[in-house]
Amino acid sequence: MNKKPSRTPGPSIFLLRLFASPAAMMFLALPLHAGAQQLQETSINQPMTTAFASANPSRLPVDAPSGSLVDAPSAVLPRTAATVDAATPEAAAAGVVRPPPAKLTREEKILSESERNTACEEGKLHGKPCRVSWSRVLGESFIFLAAQHGGNIAMDSDTRNQLTHGDFWAKYEYCVKHYRWSRWKDDDPFGVDYIGHPMMGAVTSSIYEQNDPKQRALMYENSQRYWMGRLRAMAYSAAYSAQWKIGPASEASVGNTGINYYIRARDGVYTNETGMQDFFFTPIGGLAWNVGEDAIDRYILSRVRHGTRNKWLLLASALSTPGKSAANVSRFRAPYYRDPDLRTIGPNSIVVH
Repeated sequence: MNKKPSRTPGPSIFLLRLFASPAAMMFLALPLHAGAQQLQETSINQPMTTAFASANPSRLPVDAPSGSLVDAPSAVLPRTAATVDAATPEAAAAGVVRPPPAKLTREEKILSESERNTACEEGKLHGKPCRVSWSRVLGESFIFLAAQHGGNIAMDSDTRNQLTHGDFWAKYEYCVKHYRWSRWKDDDPFGVDYIGHPMMGAVTSSIYEQNDPKQRALMYENSQRYWMGRLRAMAYSAAYSAQWKIGPASEASVGNTGINYYIRARDGVYTNETGMQDFFFTPIGGLAWNVGEDAIDRYILSRVRHGTRNKWLLLASALSTPGKSAANVSRFRAPYYRDPDLRTIGPNSIVVH
């Protein structure tokens, strides 16, 4: 039996490590919060939509005929290059060139984005504008992963010791080989297993959702498109959780969780802190946490965002949805940012950036 070389962390240390990653993400949010744009006094209403449609027809989604779907990225992406005016043969022969369209205002950009999100949600638009951006999903996941490992390295002396001594790959291989695949519990404290890991699942699910145009603006609703979208996000969360436990940038490689068996002083449990519990409870608990945040967002925070423009109050309200807040910071957005669609903007709505 191997004795763990250093003192076993107490419950207070475990709780501190539990909230380290969200705290680090919120700390990163402060400069984003301080530099957030001021809200416009005018709201986006229907007359503006009509004026925008007549002035910029090429930026609006093309209405799909009955029974068919659009598969045209150009339906929502504005033209940026000058084009030859072929309205008349004389103009084409003379090489008359149209000037590029005027730069969009902030309201027009929000409206264009909301129209694209709505068209993707409703299945009226297919193709590149509605595909998941995997480069952003993986990039934002890497930022969150770095925050998690940074918290462990900063607050756990065992992690620092294992990371700086011995053969990295040999110890990683040993930890995976000696993982307790037949045991359910990993003997972590209740707060880590049933609060920390579901929160992690909610963050990674939100990272996937905010890069999927078909669901990033969806609020809580009892519909097939909502639940199927959240299940796809849960599947990505399960993959992230597996990487966190045994992947090449995991607890098994960075810190070597499972390398030693020891008797835990506070309760006499013989453990190496590995088990199958987190493989399942992180994505499933993350789904429940994520749906709960969606409900809070729809029934409570939407009223807060529509009722105030005080950014400090908005930042405080974002603490009630830590999964979405951390995911927002991973894409360098303010924690209280929400992607718009045509149901979340209107005469009495405020879209916060």
